[in-house]
Amino acid sequence: MATPPPDDHTPSFIEQTLARMAEAPAADSTLLARLWFHLRPHANQPLAAARDSLHALIALLEQKPVYIAALRDHLAALFAGKNATRLLTETGLLPYRPFGAELRRRIGYKLLPPEHDPTRLHDWLDALITPRDRAWLAATDPADWTRLCDLLELRQLFRRGEPGVLTNAINSLSHRIATGGLDPELLRIDPELEDYDSPFLALHHEVDAWLRGNAEDTRQIDVLLEQCDDALDRVRRRSKEVGTSVELTQQATRLAQQMARMRSLIALADPATDAPHALLVDLFVELTGAAGERRSLGRLVRDTTGRLARQITEFASQTGEHYVAEGWTALQRMFWGAAGGGVIVASMALLKARVAALHLAPLQEALLVSLNYALGFVLIYLLHLTIATKQPAMTASLFARTLAEVRSQTAQQKLLNEFAGKVWRSQAAALLGNMLLAFATAVVIALALAAAGRAAVDPAKAAHLLAEIDPFRSAALFYAAVAGVGLFLAGIVSGYYDNRCVYHAIPERLLRLRLPPRLIGGERWARVVDYLRPRWGGIAGNLFFGFYLGMIAAFGQLAGLPLDIRHIAFSAANLGYAWQAFDWQLAAPVVLTSVAGVVLIGLVNLTVSFSLAFYVALRATRSSRRDSGQLLLRGLAAILKAPFQWRVARPNPESPP
Repeated sequence: MATPPPDDHTPSFIEQTLARMAEAPAADSTLLARLWFHLRPHANQPLAAARDSLHALIALLEQKPVYIAALRDHLAALFAGKNATRLLTETGLLPYRPFGAELRRRIGYKLLPPEHDPTRLHDWLDALITPRDRAWLAATDPADWTRLCDLLELRQLFRRGEPGVLTNAINSLSHRIATGGLDPELLRIDPELEDYDSPFLALHHEVDAWLRGNAEDTRQIDVLLEQCDDALDRVRRRSKEVGTSVELTQQATRLAQQMARMRSLIALADPATDAPHALLVDLFVELTGAAGERRSLGRLVRDTTGRLARQITEFASQTGEHYVAEGWTALQRMFWGAAGGGVIVASMALLKARVAALHLAPLQEALLVSLNYALGFVLIYLLHLTIATKQPAMTASLFARTLAEVRSQTAQQKLLNEFAGKVWRSQAAALLGNMLLAFATAVVIALALAAAGRAAVDPAKAAHLLAEIDPFRSAALFYAAVAGVGLFLAGIVSGYYDNRCVYHAIPERLLRLRLPPRLIGGERWARVVDYLRPRWGGIAGNLFFGFYLGMIAAFGQLAGLPLDIRHIAFSAANLGYAWQAFDWQLAAPVVLTSVAGVVLIGLVNLTVSFSLAFYVALRATRSSRRDSGQLLLRGLAAILKAPFQWRVARPNPESPP
């Protein structure tokens, strides 16, 4: 379908509005809204039509200076008649309320819109700006807006030294920055902010002196802003060692945003600033872009939890370093670690079948199955064994952290290919170890029980187990994707509790307990705490994953939803039990289908968990959703190609044991 041409009547509508501005009193803000409406492309017009409308407005102003005076007067009346302080100090910045309170407030606004206050400029702007406005503003040339500001001489509207738009906003920001710099969360992470002269307080005093005219230039303000930036950098570096929280993340991010906004406002108010109108255009685009998202739930979650997600993924990536095998010795160690995990999984699969055979109440059965999974996974973790499908959530975070340090496309692709090969080799070794030993252990257990005159599973249960892993006549692959989501969430939980343990100094606080040392002795209790110190996250993640696997099917039954889980190691063990139950008398097509089902279940487990973890980690390190999506696709493509480019790693005698 051909793109419709711009509306030829737009210039005439713009001129009519400018003419009415020249005649009407400047206090009438509806004419400014009307002018904005005519600049905005209509629903059937391309975004480029806004550029033609903006050019038409500039041409009319150049032809008739009376329009310039009229438009400038209306803009001056708008700023004088409506309070703009909150627009300049809050729009586009994180709110002051705690995350939970602000989240509840915004959810409430979705159900019942807030009251509109016509005396506030940010409320007026919220009513004016639409999501389409942000799109066409991004499509216009900033040079055109700068030219418009030059014609209107908007610099004259913002002066230092008298109560006005910028003066009030700068003064308000300096107070807020000084208060935020003394936040207890920041002081706990960086005590130097309290022990020495705080740059945040010094900044407030210097800004106040500059606004009063007692300072000639802004050089000292610039120095203090840099010192404040250094203080926030120290907090971020320390948070990598002592952990972080939503509150700390929110406070540090808000301070950085406020200081950036203060730089912009001071530059606009400073007579010595070059090209002030270009800065004004940048601020205008930022404010209009954020106006429509001031009550957005997604924007709040992204802004508040972005750094926290980055911190959690960094903790997860540290674990991921143990799941990437570099040499032949490391691959062998990976295989045997996964093989040990497969042995325990086979026992867990048999226990699950025995629990199901008891025909307990749904909640009782779900609880016992969950405990079976959770305690089994924790045992595997504490024995330093491996569940292959848990690795991608960790390696994806390591992958994203490594990519964040590289910017060029060529270097990124080279790193993607290298990392994909390492991940494939590591995952292949772990998958084979899990799958082969889970199957072999199940066969050994089934044969041992048969020799004792008992059956691991009866033929009816065996037929049911085979039907569950059939990838063509059941929802096995969908259920494998459900399990993949749980694997991803388990990685997040693990990173979260690693961070929480460090941030809240859990081991140090445990050592201060009085009862455990009395029961087992102080030295033994200290050894227990030291043993658990690096393992809190792993234990929490495995417990979560166990209860996720055990409860998801029960929830599906209670809610009437098609929810269940399929996991490669358990599927391999179930195949071993079922095959032996039929006395090894299975048709070749059934065997091939079952083996294919086990392999496909594993691939879906890996793909879903890796994709989710990789994307979240990329979003935590990169602001662009588009870049994250492209890197995700390129990473998956590189991993899919890796098997065809795989060369068996040669034994390396220098590889670490």
